[in-house]
Amino acid sequence: MIPLPATPRPRFAVKADTYDAHARVQAEAAEWLAEWLPESGPNGPNGPVLELGAGTGLFTRHLAERFENLTCTDLSREMLDVCEQRVPGPGYLVQDAWSPLLNSGTWDLVSACSLLQWATEPAATLAHWRNALHPNGRILAAFFIAPTLAEMEAVMGQPGPVQWRDTPVWQEIFQAAGLRALRIEAETRRYTFNSAMDFWKALHGTGATVSRQLKPSALLRFFRDYEARFPDPAGVYSTWTFCRVELARA
Repeated sequence: MIPLPATPRPRFAVKADTYDAHARVQAEAAEWLAEWLPESGPNGPNGPVLELGAGTGLFTRHLAERFENLTCTDLSREMLDVCEQRVPGPGYLVQDAWSPLLNSGTWDLVSACSLLQWATEPAATLAHWRNALHPNGRILAAFFIAPTLAEMEAVMGQPGPVQWRDTPVWQEIFQAAGLRALRIEAETRRYTFNSAMDFWKALHGTGATVSRQLKPSALLRFFRDYEARFPDPAGVYSTWTFCRVELARA
C-alpha cells in the first residue's frame, strides 16, 4: 500500500494564491449550491448571513449578490485576503468553523460550500452551526460524500484522508446535531485529467493533499497504476459525489 498524505487542513493557507487555478470541482459545487439560495426579503433571509470556510470566494460572490448583511469567515487569513479582493463589501473575520460561532442565536442563514466533509466530528460541528441560528434560521451547505475519489483510494489500497460518508449516514448526523433536512440532494460527477500527474497536481493545488510526503518512487508507481486502471480517452478520470442540503432546527 502507498502511504497516504496527511489531513490537508493546515495546507489551505499556503494554497491561497493557487487555489482557484485548480478548484474546478469546488467551483462547480459553488454554482450548484447557489441554485438553492433564497432571495433576500419577505420570502428569504432579511437578517444577518454567515459564510463559513469562505476560502477564495467561489461561493461568496453568489451570497454577496443577494445579501447585504453578510459576514464571511475562514480559518485562513490568507484565503480571506484573496476573497476580500474578489468580493469587496461583506465583513471578513477569521473563524474556526468547528468551534462555537460568533453571535450565536442571531444568524438567519449559515452557509458553507466544500467544507463540511473535512469535519472530524461532524455532529458536534453541526451542533455549533445549529446554535448559531436564529430560531427560524437555516443552514445551507454543499459538500462531498461517498463515493468520492474512489479511484484514488483503490490505487492507494486504503481509505483516503477524508472519511467519506453516504447520504443515510449524513442524515443520522443531522439528527444527532438536532437538525432536520428540509431538502437534500446528491449527484455524482466524473472529471477527466490529462494524466494521473495532472490529477494529483489539481488536488495538491487546492491544499487537498500533500504529495511531497510520498517518496518519488511511490508517487511514480501511483501515476502508473492510476493510468492503467482508470484510463479515459482524455487521459484519466476521477469521480466526485456532491451533496447539497438545507437544514433547520429539529
